[in-house]
Amino acid sequence: MALSKFLDPKLDLTFKKIFGTEKNKNILIHFLNDILGFTEINTIQEVEFLSTIMDPEIASDKQSIVDVLCRDSSGARYVIEMVRP
Repeated sequence: MALSKFLDPKLDLTFKKIFGTEKNKNILIHFLNDILGFTEINTIQEVEFLSTIMDPEIASDKQSIVDVLCRDSSGARYVIEMVRP
């Protein structure tokens, strides 16, 4: 098995390092605006990172852990989860 010189962004750890850190906040903002097709009028300008552990609203449900959870300046929340085919 040959080792790659580059990290695969489709792997959870790499994805979180690229999109889930304050250092790379601008990369996440550009990624969300592009993927969601936001235009100049409704673009995301700022995000706040939230805990990636989501407690269930109903006690019988199970806890979820997502790759990136953030909120924009208007209060909209975005759950970002990398799913590999």
